[in-house]
Amino acid sequence: MKTFVKKYIAKGKQVKDLQIVKISIRIEDILQHAHEYKGEQYITFEVAKLQNPDSFGNDYTVYVNKLVESETTVEKSQVNEPKKEIKAAKPGKKTAKNGKKAAEKQADELPF
Repeated sequence: MKTFVKKYIAKGKQVKDLQIVKISIRIEDILQHAHEYKGEQYITFEVAKLQNPDSFGNDYTVYVNKLVESETTVEKSQVNEPKKEIKAAKPGKKTAKNGKKAAEKQADELPF
């Protein structure tokens, strides 16, 4: 399966009072991403606004988006596998001890 992988190469700031973003990129970093199209050399990159400025006041990030073959594949059986459900305690029964066991069981099943 092919997926896009982002390689971050620079950051930038918006020029005060203008609709311009100033970006500085090291030549060594940018030349690694050059590609040829119809006999001409090109560098394609994307500029995205950061949600929050970084510690240097940069508001934008620059990255190269590459389409690469992914090593992992999802098997059909994994996609259709039903999720396990935890049954709730029936009303009227003592739940302090049972609730603790259910909480421990649920904590063991967390994916992280």
